[in-house]
Amino acid sequence: MSSLPPPASPMAGAGAGAGAEDEARDWAEMPSDALAAVFGKLDVAEILTGAGLVCRAWRRLAATDPTLWRRVDLCHQGDLLETEEAEAMARAAIDRAAGTMEAFWADTFVTDNLLHYISQRAPSLKSLQLSLCHYVSNEGFSEAISCFPQLEELDVTFCSLHGSVCDTVGRACPQLKHFRLNERWSILQSEFAPYEGMDDDTEALGIASTMPGLQELQLIGNNLTNDGLMAILDRCPHLESLDIRQCYNIQMDDVMKAKCARIRDVKLPHDSISDFKYRAYIVSSIANSGSDFEVDMYDDLLDVVTEDDDADFDDIDDFDDTGSDGGMYNDDFDM
Repeated sequence: MSSLPPPASPMAGAGAGAGAEDEARDWAEMPSDALAAVFGKLDVAEILTGAGLVCRAWRRLAATDPTLWRRVDLCHQGDLLETEEAEAMARAAIDRAAGTMEAFWADTFVTDNLLHYISQRAPSLKSLQLSLCHYVSNEGFSEAISCFPQLEELDVTFCSLHGSVCDTVGRACPQLKHFRLNERWSILQSEFAPYEGMDDDTEALGIASTMPGLQELQLIGNNLTNDGLMAILDRCPHLESLDIRQCYNIQMDDVMKAKCARIRDVKLPHDSISDFKYRAYIVSSIANSGSDFEVDMYDDLLDVVTEDDDADFDDIDDFDDTGSDGGMYNDDFDM
């Protein structure tokens, strides 16, 4: 977590001469525009658990400046905090955005209830990214997504959503340009797909019929077949990027290669998965056995929660499902 200089002590510079006294600064008196610029370089967790708690002036800015909360990135917080703690943090950020939030990114801890909370308070949302959110159901997701007509980017990775969800998304979000729906392809699928009907074009046909404006499509591990991919290529003429890695029901014959040739950036079923953020969660299939799936997805996670960080959440037990900020996030400035 980024550290900020502590507020200057009234005794700073005592006995060191007038020059040292002149250099002392009261950080609480920093101009609001300068303070907002500093806060703008911090992430949501750093503001809620650190800078936003330093003093009355800093707490007021953190609670009342909605521009700080337009982009809410809480990825990895579900791994560092309990689900209730991470959800309390998310609700606080959503409330402080005051209807101006344009991006919400999170993993693991998101539930149907939290997604509903966002849908009622973020009508201008343009980017939604959810990964490993197993507490989000098809029904809860479908209900929430209908409240985001301005959505331009949607990333749903390993969230167990399936079936008609793509059709629902396309009809609810006519401005969608970037869509990522990633799943796990397992050894079981590789062995039995030809016999058990594990090929499925439901999602592909939903995309083809409702998302004509797509520019980027990522379907890692999807069960679509050549028929489904052909429908997408025929009905999504603006595609510039297509990622169908680990889609092993796809047969890249000459016809399919010719169809894909018009797309600038194409990743094919057997291409390397090494640059995929959540590659460590993919189960190696027979077709890709011995590849580099053991790489830890947290290589780029540079920060950890310390005992001091954990202490910031002592009041989190007061969190109420019907509330938003939990005990520690109320906007009482009498500090």
